[in-house]
Amino acid sequence: MLSIAFGQSKYYVDSLVENTKRGLRQKMRRGEYPSLAPIGYINDVQTKSIVVDKKRAPVIRRAFELYAKNESRLEDISNFLAQNGILSSGGKRLHRDRISFILSNPFYYGHFRYAGEIHEGKHQPVVSKKIFDKVQEVLKLRGKPQKSKNEPQPFCGLLSCASCNMMITGEYKVKKRKNGNVHYYTCYRCTKK
Repeated sequence: MLSIAFGQSKYYVDSLVENTKRGLRQKMRRGEYPSLAPIGYINDVQTKSIVVDKKRAPVIRRAFELYAKNESRLEDISNFLAQNGILSSGGKRLHRDRISFILSNPFYYGHFRYAGEIHEGKHQPVVSKKIFDKVQEVLKLRGKPQKSKNEPQPFCGLLSCASCNMMITGEYKVKKRKNGNVHYYTCYRCTKK
């Protein structure tokens, strides 16, 4: 009897998850953001939509315009937002990473990112697409390129250890000789410790 009860509860939970996902997909198709509104917007409980916050939206728009001029740093934008009353939930200034996230969020020009895809929203945009694109150029210009420390080796993921059946990994080694010669090696080893 207990296994039957567990089976029924598992079926109920699985169908509940599927119904929730279906509802979120339907909301995205209608252009409604299925999550909490970002800074500058308010979740309207009565109409179940997202509306522009009349107090914070002009400040956010001004922050986009300041950064688009390429004269302000992320710290300057954080100070500007703090002076105008936009703080974190703990009452502190917003961090650079949070400012960068706000400036790169497509929600502010009328689209939204959800589940790795960008959808067209039916909410009112705070900034124009032109200003948003300028901000993205400045962010890209000022951003630091990500350097990959470990380049993939040719045999990683293909070969496994004969004794323990774990995958092998490759490491780069540099050997400097007394006479000044430098030799570069790729050494493969088992990932088991």
